[in-house]
This record gives sequence, structure tokens and C-alpha cells, in this order.
Amino acid sequence: MMEWLNNTYVIKTLESVALMLVVYTLAKLASSIATKEGKRNSEAPFAIKYTAIFFFGFALIFIWLEGLGSILTALTIVAAALTIVSKELILNFLGSFVIFWRELFAIGDRVQVGDSTGDVIGKGLFYFTLLEVGKSDSAGQSTGRLIKVPNAQVFTLPVINATRGAGYVWNEVQIAIQRTDNWENGRELLLQAVERYYEADAIDLDRIKKVFERKKVFFKFLTPRVYVSVSTGGICLTLRYLCRSRMTRESQDAITTDFLNSMQDLDIKLAEEQP
Repeated sequence: MMEWLNNTYVIKTLESVALMLVVYTLAKLASSIATKEGKRNSEAPFAIKYTAIFFFGFALIFIWLEGLGSILTALTIVAAALTIVSKELILNFLGSFVIFWRELFAIGDRVQVGDSTGDVIGKGLFYFTLLEVGKSDSAGQSTGRLIKVPNAQVFTLPVINATRGAGYVWNEVQIAIQRTDNWENGRELLLQAVERYYEADAIDLDRIKKVFERKKVFFKFLTPRVYVSVSTGGICLTLRYLCRSRMTRESQDAITTDFLNSMQDLDIKLAEEQP
């Protein structure tokens, strides 16, 4: 027994196991502290997990390699090996720190990176995971598919975050009415429909404007507007309005339904060809 305890490698192994237990316990404790009212902080698990891994790996070097010269030699060998094996691996690894420290997005944000669009449901050292949402044909609703996106893409592709601004985006509803109908009444009906939607959804444009300005985004007006144009099918009314970033289809459905119900009272009819 004493021979085992006098063995340098056995002692270092025991120290490594003890270190692993300590780091694991501290990480669990930190995660529990970061939990508030049963809701986990979206950034805390990512920071705690990889900080613990980095600290554990760095401490192992001190345990198994004695002296600063040996440490620098080991790090040089590891860096050279990683460079030879895969530069993409290194870029993905560096990308994870850019995502975290520059706060490009958090778990729950709706983002678009290149051709990939979805809600962020996971962040890792080499990939982040999106719950895919459809393009314009599905008005941003989930497809149920998961997308694993390499972290390195944040270096070369634009990262569009629909959540970080104020959580609201501009959306448009286009409706064509017959040329013989009163287009001014049609425009007024659309504006009334969106006002009723704002009231039902408790959307406060003044508050949203202040949130935008805190993010250094400035709009002169946030009030909805209806643009009138002439199309082959009739007169096209285009409503431009703000809605919650995840409620584009729902808002469009509510406004269109309201407009269709109201247009019957003013004898306004839809054109045969719609935009």
C-alpha cells in the first residue's frame, strides 16, 4: 500500500480526481446560484461550463507537468497540433468566445446567420443550435427541425438578431381592392384594424420607441402607415406596422380578419388578383 502511495503517478492521479470533484461541485453550486425562481439564466450555463473546463485543463497541466518551461512546451505542442489538424476547429472554438463576450445572441433569441434562421436553443464550443423557422411562406413559424451552425460563421456572415433590438419588427400586409371602390375608406379600415390589434395585444408604441433608442436605434415615427399603389388587379393597400418578432403571422391574421369583417359595411370588395 505504501508503495502505491509513494508512486508519483498514483499521487498525481488522485490529485486529478480530487480536482475534478472540486471543480464539478463548484460548477454545480454556481449553476444553482444562477437559477432564479426556477428559471435558468440563459447565459450562465454556457459561461460556467466552459470556465470550469478551462480551469480544470489548466490545473491539470500544473499537476502533471512541473515547471513553467514544461508548461510552455506543452502549450506550444498542443497549439501546433491543433493548427495542423484543423483550422476550422480553431475558428469554431474562437467563435464561441466571440458569441459569448460580444453578446451576439442569447438562448431564446431569434436570429439569422447566412441562410439559417431560427430560435437559439443551445450554444457550445464548436456549434450553436437553432430551432428552425420557415421563410416568408410560413411567416416565421417553427418547422420543428434543428440546425447545427458552426460558430466560425459569425466571423464571415452577418448575424441578424430580431430579438435584441426591442423584440419588435416591421411587417407588411398587402390587400388589393377594386378600382371602383373608395380606397380612402379602405385605408382607414386598415388603420383602424391595426389600432384594435395594438389595443388587444397591449402594444405601447411610446415604450417601444424608448427601448429602440436605448439600443441606439432611432425611428422618427413608429405609427402604422398605409401606402397606396395601383396594380393590375386594382388598388393595392400596403399596411406597414410594428409587431412582436414572433407574432408576424398572428398579427397579420388578426388585422386581415378585422379588415374583411369591416369592409362589408362600407361595400368594399377585394380585387380578383391579390399581391
